[in-house]
Amino acid sequence: PIPRPSSLIEDSPKKPLTLACFFCRKRKIACQSPPAGSLDRTCNQCSKRKLKCVYPATSRRGIRPRVYDLSDEVFRRPPVSVSL
Repeated sequence: PIPRPSSLIEDSPKKPLTLACFFCRKRKIACQSPPAGSLDRTCNQCSKRKLKCVYPATSRRGIRPRVYDLSDEVFRRPPVSVSL
């Protein structure tokens, strides 16, 4: 077989990022959001339970900012001795 150049192989289209509602996140269950065009944004889990379905405004994915505590031993500098 003749190897094809990688430029001819097309990647599969990526799925849009779907966020789980707060109820499904809390229970760690699958949240099947409704189609993008529908007016009712209630997921399948919340509709079964007759709950108000609320989605987060942004995704929590990615690196979270690190909180530094200046009292930690790691951040203390050793005393610098100056010799003349």
